[in-house]
Amino acid sequence: MERRTIDGVDALVNTDPGEIFIDLPATNPRYIRVQEGDRIQEGDVSTRTTAEMAGPLLTNWNIESITTETVTGTDTETGETREWDREQLIHRLGAREFSAELTTFDRVSVTEIEEWSDRHAVEGVEEEKPYVIVIAYGNNGEKFTQLYAATESRDWDSLEVVQEDTDIQNFSDELRNRFDDAVHKTLEVEQRYH
Repeated sequence: MERRTIDGVDALVNTDPGEIFIDLPATNPRYIRVQEGDRIQEGDVSTRTTAEMAGPLLTNWNIESITTETVTGTDTETGETREWDREQLIHRLGAREFSAELTTFDRVSVTEIEEWSDRHAVEGVEEEKPYVIVIAYGNNGEKFTQLYAATESRDWDSLEVVQEDTDIQNFSDELRNRFDDAVHKTLEVEQRYH
């Protein structure tokens, strides 16, 4: 990993062939990962609607190869091949001129919220139940949040989702399974410490 500045933000960038991995900013769990076989698209998924991203003016590219110097992609509509300078594509991904297709959730954070029960206490109920916020970070630089509450006092095994980002509800079945698996594994590990 090398420290770089992308659009005025400190970032960590890998230099290995086969993938582009950007920690952006370097001190935050957000990241962008593009591997050979993945798809990228012109435009910023975080600021445009799904309909805008599906528009005919924004090209989609299947990434065929990533070397230390270049990245080669194929236009999904025309089959045209294009080669980018790797450094330029890293900058364009970091500046959100291109977006990676959301496929994985490699970083998931779990935080227990003790004060939540104080603020949202149910009258007549004195049992303390864990409330947990889960934030899953996707390979496209976006984050997705869920709020869990336990149905049994002090029992992490009884956690159930009580609120989540609407984007999560719109995931395909396959993507939802990947998301749920990543969250479940992280909750299992975190539970060992409570």
